[in-house]
Amino acid sequence: MPAPRVLFFDIGNVLVRFDLPGLLKDFAWAAGSSPWGVARLMWSRRLTDDVERGNLTGEGLHEVVREQTGFLGDLDEFRRLWCGRFKLETRSAALFRKLVRRRPVYLLSNTNQLHWEFIRRRYAFAREASGSVLSFEVGARKPERAIYAAAAKAAGAAPEECLFIDDLAENVAGAKAAGMRALRFKTPARLEKDLADLGVRC
Repeated sequence: MPAPRVLFFDIGNVLVRFDLPGLLKDFAWAAGSSPWGVARLMWSRRLTDDVERGNLTGEGLHEVVREQTGFLGDLDEFRRLWCGRFKLETRSAALFRKLVRRRPVYLLSNTNQLHWEFIRRRYAFAREASGSVLSFEVGARKPERAIYAAAAKAAGAAPEECLFIDDLAENVAGAKAAGMRALRFKTPARLEKDLADLGVRC
């Protein structure tokens, strides 16, 4: 089987780490509330779905949080807290940079407007990528078939020409069900070895 022609990388827990407990503590402190109360709102299935499908903008999310947690900060303060707990996975970013010099490498992520705006400004990999397919822009989330189809279309590739990399087993399974090859991310070193086994050299 030939090596994949196009690569797709997830963002969270592959290229950046996200400190969820820290985020909840930050908002609880700012709202004078319990971290558990903030968590119940922010990570409710419905709110996550609305935000990551683009049904709720950053401004809309800010209003919901203000109404339901007691948070009184303006949109700039909300944005600072909402985006304040990312950390670059430097070894993954270095591998990404090497790969994108040799072949098309896209981002494929369940994310939201404010996080993407921050990531694009802050991290070079978001600007180095050949393109991005983001749940809030296409209105579909991994592991739904529609987002993988949108990714292949964006790259001008057949699904079988694509390789998707994600840390979650269900998203890897979704990519395979959509006709892509896929790898589950463990560590940057393991990923580099797995890519080499598929004929993808850095």
